[in-house]
Amino acid sequence: MTIDELAALSGTTTRRIRSFQTLGLLPRPELRGRTGLYGPEHRTRLGAILRLQERGFSLESLGVLFRALQAGQSLAAVLELPDTAGAADGDANEAAADTAELYGFADLQPPTRRGRPLLSVVPTTVWDESQAS
Repeated sequence: MTIDELAALSGTTTRRIRSFQTLGLLPRPELRGRTGLYGPEHRTRLGAILRLQERGFSLESLGVLFRALQAGQSLAAVLELPDTAGAADGDANEAAADTAELYGFADLQPPTRRGRPLLSVVPTTVWDESQAS
């Protein structure tokens, strides 16, 4: 598809797509002559970028996440937190999938990823107003 078709399908503008390419968030299209052609991987990545932006992620933070994805790093490595390497493989993979869903990163994980997951369990604190003073 062309950049205009990709923009229309994704509900954004061609200018925005080009800015994502300039920032390295979106891969360049395949060139056929002077026409750039975009495939399903472009549409998937663009959808992930737009959804994560809606959730408050900056373009800079998305760049960090996508570079980590390309390098095969876990979220623990990106955040410089201890990795959950001591957990059983099945438990770690299940926890990573749950965490990916919870934090909205499931779109960023390749479907046939082997080895360490992109995301590891990140502890969170839930605010309980009944205990507030």
